[in-house]
Amino acid sequence: MPKLRKMKYKEHREKWNNCQACELSCRRKKVVLARGTLPCEVLFIGEAPGDAEDVLGTPFAGPAGYLLKEMVDASVPGNVKKAYTNLIACIPKDESGMKQLDVPEEYIKACLPRLEEMVKMSKPRLIVCVGKLSAKWMTLNFPETIADWVEIYHPAYILRLDISQKGLAIQRTIVALRDATEEL
Repeated sequence: MPKLRKMKYKEHREKWNNCQACELSCRRKKVVLARGTLPCEVLFIGEAPGDAEDVLGTPFAGPAGYLLKEMVDASVPGNVKKAYTNLIACIPKDESGMKQLDVPEEYIKACLPRLEEMVKMSKPRLIVCVGKLSAKWMTLNFPETIADWVEIYHPAYILRLDISQKGLAIQRTIVALRDATEEL
């Protein structure tokens, strides 16, 4: 990770709120940067904003966010400082306005400098990669990060599972988060 000067979240927000680094800037309602406490002990990094996040400008604000909150509340001690962000800060819509389920690599690469700043500002002891795509990109781009990391199921994935599989996926996520945060 390149050396970045110490930055406050207010500066970060001002810098990225009008980002035009990729064509998603033309299709978003709001830039979705982060929420939580900075610096933090645990930084959750998801994939991309959804419809609710695009309207509110807050990560994990929709149905998947509510499920993530329930799992975090059940597993991470309340006194642990947490923050939430995504690989990309704009909803990945195509030209017709439909949300893309698979985030194209070009958008992730365009948003990588913002994510690097966020990780640097956060100073997390643990990074929680929310979903396979987040884990893939964090492994590729932050191999020598100062934080430990763990991958969990993306709550949107859990919500799409058959009812008979949801409970097990939720329980596995809670156990993974509890194990990863017990030393914090």
